[in-house]
Amino acid sequence: MKPLRVALSGCGFRLPAHVGALQAIQDGRRRIIELAGTSGGAIVAALYACGMSLVEMRQICLEMDWSPMMGLSCGSILSGRGLSSGNRMLSFLMDCTRGKTFAQVSIDLRIIAADLMTEREFVFDRQNTPDVPVALAARASASIPIVYEAVRYDGHVLVDGGTTDNMPASNLIVDDVPRFGVYLDTGTTPLAPGRSRIWDLGPRIIDLMLSSNELTHMTLDQDTGAQIVHVPTGYASSFDRRMPRGTRLRLYKDGKDAVAKALAA
Repeated sequence: MKPLRVALSGCGFRLPAHVGALQAIQDGRRRIIELAGTSGGAIVAALYACGMSLVEMRQICLEMDWSPMMGLSCGSILSGRGLSSGNRMLSFLMDCTRGKTFAQVSIDLRIIAADLMTEREFVFDRQNTPDVPVALAARASASIPIVYEAVRYDGHVLVDGGTTDNMPASNLIVDDVPRFGVYLDTGTTPLAPGRSRIWDLGPRIIDLMLSSNELTHMTLDQDTGAQIVHVPTGYASSFDRRMPRGTRLRLYKDGKDAVAKALAA
């Protein structure tokens, strides 16, 4: 099987598209030797690197109600640290990854967060953070500012990696092995008239913030030989915690089809 280095972009709750992408890679008889992920992409990367099967990942992504993962926390709100403590998300990830650390995974895994102390990207990996649980890194990478409490680790204050690098192909090793970035493209669908509530505007505000650095990062990645695969996902909200099954299936299929087409080219 031919080796491949893969990066998964931030995606919110559109995780089925990344699982479909990984399925296409497996069906194409490619072996992932390095995997980088940001935010939602970090969650998928963490589960895959820690040994969860794609069948089980698909089932979770198609069926799970993510609402409990964003439950309001009185302590967090009163202390001004965020709307949710993120403890339920961390517990879920610890269970799914069986508490594995970066030193214990066979794939060279990199998870991207953003450090508020330095205002720089922070990378969890085997070299720099070997004893850190992969679950904690994924929780940090998916810490949507204000929604979740920031993760504090070794003097760092970590939030969503998408604020610094939403498409982390630049974190993959540059050598003779092909590099694939799977980017979930939200497109430019106009906001419907009258849709001005926070749950309508929130995802669009986040997409707007992320777009400021995505194009620059992807241009540099492509200049160094990485292939960025765009998966159309504008029909699905990154904040839809109870996304209809039909939408989830469409995301899975679109992710799978886009990557299969790119691999066959």
